Amino acid sequence: MVCTSPMESRHLRTFVVAAETLNISEAARRLRVTQPALSRQIRDLEHEVGHPLFVRHPGGLRLTPVGVILHEQGTKALAAFDEALRSARGEDMKKPAVMRVGYYGTMGTWASVLAPALEKMGPATTFSVVELTSGQLVVELREGRLDVAVLGPGEYPKIPGVTLELVCQFPAMVLAPINHRLAKKRQVALEDLRDEEIITLSQESAPGRDNAFIAACREKGFTPRITPIGASIPEAITAGIKRMGVGIAGNFAMNLPYPGVVYIRFKPPGVMLDLFVAYNAGSDAAHSLAGLIAIEARRAVASVR
Repeated sequence: MVCTSPMESRHLRTFVVAAETLNISEAARRLRVTQPALSRQIRDLEHEVGHPLFVRHPGGLRLTPVGVILHEQGTKALAAFDEALRSARGEDMKKPAVMRVGYYGTMGTWASVLAPALEKMGPATTFSVVELTSGQLVVELREGRLDVAVLGPGEYPKIPGVTLELVCQFPAMVLAPINHRLAKKRQVALEDLRDEEIITLSQESAPGRDNAFIAACREKGFTPRITPIGASIPEAITAGIKRMGVGIAGNFAMNLPYPGVVYIRFKPPGVMLDLFVAYNAGSDAAHSLAGLIAIEARRAVASVR
């Protein structure tokens, strides 16, 4: 797909935002246009493509198969288009810009989500990547030292100039030491954890990380016995093995298993955890990378369902 005019670029950019929000009013707010104008641009693009891009339903929008393809390819096209504009303006003669990217501390996030997204940005962008806790990432974003950050489950404050988006939800799983009483089970119910010590991250390093899990347990009539230990996943896992406690992690962490522990699925409906991306709202390149991160995150979660 090639954008050959400002009109086509604007239509495509409008579609990408609508595809990421799946909500006309929210997309219009972000683009600072009226809802009728946004809907008209989408209809024009659907006419140009020759296929519907969205299915409208009372809860909002859903991408059609053609819409999914256009979203993925369109995000790449916009990144290439923005790069071409910079080159035409002579910006390619300047020192290459470095995009500062951070992700919360789990190798599953790096290998399954962030690394593939960075590769799809192409060679024109140079990256500086750092692994931090979600709490530290928020500080770096607030201080303007990061352009894009992948944040784990939690509750995060609004930061001026930074857009925070929920990119996907993924099933929680139980991490248990290999000699734990639950280790041989293929599935566990929330009630099975009633008397277990749940080893997790400190509130400072992962603010609000366990709120969804705690709420689900309380719906079952108990409050989980949570022990916050350390700032990193490996540190918490090591503590869990020593204390014979269990942990809670996302399913795509299974792509890079940790020694000494097993992953156990929850019986339906289980618990869903959130994955966020935050980015500099004034940077088109950061917005493009955020879109690619969203695509890779959903793909990573689907691959291990």
